[in-house]
Amino acid sequence: MFDNSAEIYDALYSFKNYKHEADTIRQYLNRLNPNVTSLLDVACGTGKHIEYLTDYFTIDGIDLNERFIQTAQKRNSSSNFWCVDMTSFQLNKKYDVVMCLFSSIAYVKTLIRVKESIDQFKRHLSDTGIIIIEPWYTPDTWEPGFVSVLNSETESHKISRMSHAARDGDISILNFEYLVGSIHGIEHKKERHELGLFKHEELIDVFEATGMKVEYDSEGISGRGLYILSFLKEEDNSV
Repeated sequence: MFDNSAEIYDALYSFKNYKHEADTIRQYLNRLNPNVTSLLDVACGTGKHIEYLTDYFTIDGIDLNERFIQTAQKRNSSSNFWCVDMTSFQLNKKYDVVMCLFSSIAYVKTLIRVKESIDQFKRHLSDTGIIIIEPWYTPDTWEPGFVSVLNSETESHKISRMSHAARDGDISILNFEYLVGSIHGIEHKKERHELGLFKHEELIDVFEATGMKVEYDSEGISGRGLYILSFLKEEDNSV
């Protein structure tokens, strides 16, 4: 995904307030565990959240897009980045927090692969670690046929993205078409993104099946909601 738009990704999402979201993440972590020192950002994109968190934590990132990883590394020279799959990565490191934001968990498409991802996240957690996940739309909130337009520009380019929403069973589909204009002309690009549609109860069941305690905030850091997973304590298992 984003293979045809990686170079314009930051321009397209320049409206997104990464600093505010990073500050909100810090507030969550201070409440949950003020001793957090290390984070892993799963599906880190171009490293914009990391840019605002690196002064407070040791933080690394993974993503499937090699160009995102290259951009993130240039932006955050003190962090480590790997181009790997969230369902099967092995870093031989542990972190106090593993976070997966901007609905990226939905790109794994199925609940089976969600569980595989959470199992991997858990393997990379310290003994008192926390997992933070920002979800995608649920099946009953997705609107097939919805059309949106997003316009942005940089010093050298003007960009317009039109998207059309579709659905195939429990898969949401975003058909993106881009017009990218510069002094060299106008370039037309296309992308198709597929993301799983998961019910709230289904995600809770999957998360709990990994042996984690689940907390849900319907607002989260950007209005998409937020799941917070932590290790069960002995009293959580008591009858």
